[in-house]
Amino acid sequence: MEKMGFWVYCVIENKGPLTIVPPPVVLPEAGLTKLDRPKVPTTGGGIEAQGIHGTSPIEVVAHGDFAAVVSEEPLKKYHLTRDFLMAHQLVNEKVMQIQPVLPVKFCTLAETKDQIVRQVLKRQEKVKEFQETFAKIQGKSELGLRARWKNLDEVFSKLSQENEKVIAAKEKVMKMALQERHTALIDVGHVVKEALEEKNIKTAETLIHELAPWAVQHKKQNVLGDVNIMNVAFLVEDEKQASFDEVVNDLEVRYGSQIQFKYVGPIPPFNFVEIVIQLEEEGGKPKSKAELIERS
Repeated sequence: MEKMGFWVYCVIENKGPLTIVPPPVVLPEAGLTKLDRPKVPTTGGGIEAQGIHGTSPIEVVAHGDFAAVVSEEPLKKYHLTRDFLMAHQLVNEKVMQIQPVLPVKFCTLAETKDQIVRQVLKRQEKVKEFQETFAKIQGKSELGLRARWKNLDEVFSKLSQENEKVIAAKEKVMKMALQERHTALIDVGHVVKEALEEKNIKTAETLIHELAPWAVQHKKQNVLGDVNIMNVAFLVEDEKQASFDEVVNDLEVRYGSQIQFKYVGPIPPFNFVEIVIQLEEEGGKPKSKAELIERS
């Protein structure tokens, strides 16, 4: 039988009971929503959320000014998969619907609830960290904006017509003898790729320049593939979210024929806050991350 522990999703301020109930069960045969949900002990009633495997109820371990949101899960190595990451983030997002959260680093597992209380919620250095971090995000939320080209062929076509380096490289090839062109065309491909990278960077800078004044902070995320222009997280004060929305809508109007935007939020400040909790085994050394996570 697997040894069980507690997966820690986030830290919240201890404001009393937090109602968490399991989500409705969807019957696959008929696609209907099952109304007779299983009853689980809760501290109140409100948000719908399940644990990392979708089978364990979400619970709250509270002490003093703060509480940890957890679910009982097997103590084992976990693959760093999209499903687990999404499940971890979803719990944070659900709890955020009730009150602000400090997301805890993915795959933080405690052996017991008592361990969470003694090694986290009672420790003055962690309490101070929670106080300072909550003060930092007070009245703010994370908003994310991704941008990608709708038609990459059109972008390449314009580069061939407008970019001086690309035009020069193509003209140079056309002056060569046919038997010399093969290698030279590869070089033209490199020039076109560099031109696209420059265009993506400049376009991203233009978009960010218009949004940044409305945000307290922003962080660029890695983008993969020529078609993707940017993926940026913004930390925005709640009172400025409406203005931020207007700027995003204006960008959509001006660039929507060429660029596809994906706007998400408000979400927990995953890109600006990550609480790292290093739990010590009972009477032993801290458990390393490598002991808990496997990359698939």
